[in-house]
Amino acid sequence: MKYLLKGLLLNAIWVTAVLAQVSFPGSFIFTPDKQLHGHTHASSIVECPNGDLIACWYEGEGDKSRDVRIQAARLVHGDNEWSKDFLLADTPMLSDNNPCLFVDDQQRLWLFYYTLLGAPEEPWDTAYLRYKISTQYQDASQPIVWDIQRDLPIIPNELDETIENLCNDKTLVSQSEMTELCARAKEKLKSQLARRLGWTTRVPPVTLSSGTILLPMASEIFGVAAMAITPDGGESWSFTKPIYGYGVEQPTVFERTDGSLVAYFRDFSPAGKIRKSESFDSGLNWTPIVNTEFPNPGAGIAVLRLQNGNVVLIYNDCEDDPRNSLAITMSDDDGKTWKWKRHIERVDGEGRFDYPAIIQSQDGRLHATYSFNLKTIKHVVLNEEWIKAGDQ
Repeated sequence: MKYLLKGLLLNAIWVTAVLAQVSFPGSFIFTPDKQLHGHTHASSIVECPNGDLIACWYEGEGDKSRDVRIQAARLVHGDNEWSKDFLLADTPMLSDNNPCLFVDDQQRLWLFYYTLLGAPEEPWDTAYLRYKISTQYQDASQPIVWDIQRDLPIIPNELDETIENLCNDKTLVSQSEMTELCARAKEKLKSQLARRLGWTTRVPPVTLSSGTILLPMASEIFGVAAMAITPDGGESWSFTKPIYGYGVEQPTVFERTDGSLVAYFRDFSPAGKIRKSESFDSGLNWTPIVNTEFPNPGAGIAVLRLQNGNVVLIYNDCEDDPRNSLAITMSDDDGKTWKWKRHIERVDGEGRFDYPAIIQSQDGRLHATYSFNLKTIKHVVLNEEWIKAGDQ
C-alpha cells in the first residue's frame, strides 16, 4: 500500500509540474530588426477554420510616421514556426494603425484598422476607420484575397447631449481639467468632420448569440466610447450613443451566459483603473462607466469568454508605466469574481509587454500575442490549468 501511495504522490507532483508550465514556450513571431521592422506594436491574432493561426501588427519608423503599415504572419496548423511576414494593408504616405482580425459565422476573415489621415502632425484626431473581408485566406501558399474593402464613417447618436451632460458632471474629473476638455470638445462638435473622425478600435468585434456583430470603438477627440453594430454581416451599420463616462478608449466586450454584455475600457483618466459598463439589451444601451479593482497604466486590455463559460482578462497589472508586468486573470462566474491570476511577463526595471490580444483555439488552448519592447510580437500558448496554478 505504501508503494501505491508513493506512486500516486509522485504522479500528482508530476501532473502539477506539467500543468504549471506554459503549454508551448513563448516565441517571437519574427526576429527583432529595427532596420527591417522599426517600431512594432498592437498585434491581433485569429484562428482560421483549418486550424492555421494568423497574427498581425503595425510597424514603421514610429506610431505616426507615414511609412506605418500592417504586416502579418501565419502559423500553419501543426507547424512550430511562423511564416515570413507579409503585407495586409498599406495606405501610401499615411499611417495605418491598430489592426484587429476576426472570423465571422460565415467563416469570412475580417481586418479592421484605421488610417491616420493627418499624421504625423494631427494623428489620432484624424483616424478614419476601415475594414476588409476575405473568403480566400486559408491557403498558406497563396496571398490573402480581399473580396470587400470599405470605409466606416461613424455617425454617433446623441453625441452633443452626452458631451453636455459630461461637461456638467463635476464628479468625473477635476473642475480645471473638465473646463479645458469641454472647451475643446464643444469646439470640435461644430465640425461634422471631427464628429466622424478620431474613432478607433483595438480589439476584434464579438458575435452575439443573436448573430449580430458588435464592434467596440472610442473617440480620440471626445474621450468617449460607443459601439458599432451590424445585423447583416457588414451590409449596414448603426451606432449607439456614447456610453456615459469620460476618459476611456479601446473597449473590449464579452457576452454573459444570460445574454447581457460587459465592456471593459482602457483608462486615460486620473482613475488609473480598468473601467467597466454593462448592457442588458444587446449593446444598444449601456450603464454609466465605473471603476473596477484592476489597475491600468493607460494600456490596452482584452477580455475573452471561453468555450466552457469561464472568462479571462489579460492586462498590465500596474497603475503607472513602465508596462513591465503582464498578467492574465480568470473568472468562473461571468466576471463577478476573479479567482485566479498569473503573470505572463514580469521583470524588475525596464521592460515593456503590452497591447495583448487573446483567442481560444478549437483545441481549447489560449493563444496570446503582445508587443515585446516594441521590437517584435511575442506569441505564447496557455491553458486554464496553467492560470489556476498561479505564479510559481
